[in-house]
Amino acid sequence: MDKSSGIVSRKISIIALLSVGVFISKIFLPSPIDKFMIVFQAIFYTLANFMIGRFGGTMTGAVSGMLTQFWRPVFIPFTFLFAVAYGFMIDYFISLFRARSSSAAVNTWRLIAALSIASAILGVVSMYVTVMVGMMPWAPLLYLMVLIGGTLNGVAAGYITAQIWNRYLMKKWG
Repeated sequence: MDKSSGIVSRKISIIALLSVGVFISKIFLPSPIDKFMIVFQAIFYTLANFMIGRFGGTMTGAVSGMLTQFWRPVFIPFTFLFAVAYGFMIDYFISLFRARSSSAAVNTWRLIAALSIASAILGVVSMYVTVMVGMMPWAPLLYLMVLIGGTLNGVAAGYITAQIWNRYLMKKWG
C-alpha cells in the first residue's frame, strides 16, 4: 500500500467515526431539543476540519446528514442540507477567523467566535426555513431560545474543542 492510499483511508475513517458521533448525539434527543444541544455536532465538525483539513467539517456533515435522515425520514431533505450547511459554515468561519494556523495551537477566542457565528446563522436559517415550509409554527419565544442556545453551544464547543486540540490532539495531528 502506498502512502497516499493510507492517508485517504485514514481520512475516510476519521470522517466515518466523527459522523457516527454526530449521528449518535442527534438520535438520543427528540426534536426540537436536539436543536438546543448542538455542542457535540460543533465539536465533531470542528475536529474533522482540524484532522482532515479543508472541507473536513463539510464532508462529515454530509455523511452524518445521510445517517440522520434515515433515522428521521420525515425531515428529508432538511436534515441532510442543514448538516452539510453547518459543516461548511464551521469550515468557512474557522478559515475566515484564522482560528488555526498550520502548526500553531488553536486560538481559543477565534474558534469560539467562529463556532458561535456559525451556530447562530444555522439557527436563524433553520428556523426561517422550517416556518416557511410549514413544518413548525411561528413561536418567537421558542426560536429566541434556539438562537441563544445555539450561540451558547457554539461558545462551549469552541472552548472545549480548543482545549481538546491544544492539549491532546495537536501533537499527533498538527
